[in-house]
Amino acid sequence: MFDPLPIKDGKPIAYLKRFFVIVCSAFLVIYLISGYRAWFQIHSLNVTADQILRSGSTINTNVVSYGRTFVTVRTELIQGQHIETIALQRVPGNAWGLFDPRVKREAQAVVLPPELMARFSSGGALVRATAIGGPQWTRTPPPVVRELNVEIKHDY
Repeated sequence: MFDPLPIKDGKPIAYLKRFFVIVCSAFLVIYLISGYRAWFQIHSLNVTADQILRSGSTINTNVVSYGRTFVTVRTELIQGQHIETIALQRVPGNAWGLFDPRVKREAQAVVLPPELMARFSSGGALVRATAIGGPQWTRTPPPVVRELNVEIKHDY
């Protein structure tokens, strides 16, 4: 019923079409990977500390983000209703966040000063690290939270 078109594309046009399909396919793969990195912005978050906290103890946080945008990490010391933010860290994103798939690794060590420890009483406490990614596609991802049970001891 319908005959094929009698006119075929010339070789330069056929090569141009192939090149265009290859480039579009490569960009599609890049955008799919970048979309995953925009949706799940934090690869991992770890918090470590001594089991017994005293003045001069160290709390370490390690965060790995996908680098699509910035990530904010807040470290808190909690005892009952008393909450103190002991560290705030901002992990920058990659300059070319859409096309740059490298992860960003940041670490922070916080030494607890005597003034801070004096505001807490001896007993059980909680160290909480919360990582929140930046908004992407009008969506802010849910925070990633890691908690560590510790004991506070005073030396006096």
